Amino acid sequence: MTQNGTGKNQIEEAIEIAAEAHQGQYRKGTDTPYITHPYAVGLILMEAGCPEAVIIAGILHDTVEDTDLTLEFIRERFGAAIANIVDGCSENKALRWRARKTERIEALRSASPEVCVVTCADKLHNLRTIISEYDLIGDAVWDRFHGGVEDQAWYYRSVLGAIADRDAALQKSGVYAKLSTQERRANTESDVQDITPQQTPIEVINPQLFEEFQQAVAYLFEGAVE
Repeated sequence: MTQNGTGKNQIEEAIEIAAEAHQGQYRKGTDTPYITHPYAVGLILMEAGCPEAVIIAGILHDTVEDTDLTLEFIRERFGAAIANIVDGCSENKALRWRARKTERIEALRSASPEVCVVTCADKLHNLRTIISEYDLIGDAVWDRFHGGVEDQAWYYRSVLGAIADRDAALQKSGVYAKLSTQERRANTESDVQDITPQQTPIEVINPQLFEEFQQAVAYLFEGAVE
């Protein structure tokens, strides 16, 4: 793991910075310290085998959006790559709820694989938490969230769809990059479904995290109004 001048590795430093930045914040409608969420996101990314930079960005993903920490600070302390991921995961809180959610959903359609992976881990942990609370208190859990189950179903399904579209585009790009000029020309003239199994697309968005996110959305919002 990368170390800084103090001898700490950067993941440890990110944990300390996030803990200080989120001090006094709590998960919506609960007395659970907010820092448990970015910690869990980092752990999910680590367990999925993600690179160190992605794990660090996961731990810091809400700091710019929800605390006084600036993107410039993250860039100076952790570098441009991590700052760019955090930036890609941050919403514009100056916008109303539907507008800012729509903006981020659309941004995911052209986001980097790293931003998509951190988003998967972020939303997966949110959904796991909601599922746990739902099992305890039922539909009352939706009173904590904007628009109740209908708006939340729209949001999570839309995020899932945007990431699926982005993954498909990146995989298609990966397939064509691996083909020879002759093969690429032949496939341009035919349907993309003609690509053979041997020409497997590169994995650009962690399939484990995407599948777990997909399963959580299906479980929680099955039958919910779109």
